[in-house]
Amino acid sequence: MANEPDCLACQTLTGAIAVPGGVIWSTDHWVADHCLGALGLGAIVLKTRRHCENLWDLTSAESAELGHVLKTLSGAMVQALGADRVYVSLWVDQCPYHVHFVLQPRYPDPAEAGLKGWKLQVARLSQGSPDSEQMAIAAEKVRNSLQAQGYC
Repeated sequence: MANEPDCLACQTLTGAIAVPGGVIWSTDHWVADHCLGALGLGAIVLKTRRHCENLWDLTSAESAELGHVLKTLSGAMVQALGADRVYVSLWVDQCPYHVHFVLQPRYPDPAEAGLKGWKLQVARLSQGSPDSEQMAIAAEKVRNSLQAQGYC
């Protein structure tokens, strides 16, 4: 379980920091909720349930579950949010480290003004974090999609 008091991921896992919309989906080893940062509405963070700093430190069970979770979660995002694509990134560059993936939906034009890839990320960063009520609505939409598929 979470065990690093200064870690943002651990703080969200223990409830010390609330995430709008709450937990979207959790498995034995992974927890998904809306991203708190400026990575766009509907961006989801998928993090290890326990504090783990590196991919190479994942247990065999965590590794085995990861592919299925990424596939299922990204598909639910496309269905629930109307995304064209879902970008998946891993940036574990801030101490204390905690393995987490960010799944970012890319919406159809004209919503994203034709921006893709890193150009879209830069534009979103300049917009700041989404409204917490909108984050909660996006989280609920994805959770409902997962529930309809029998995952929650």
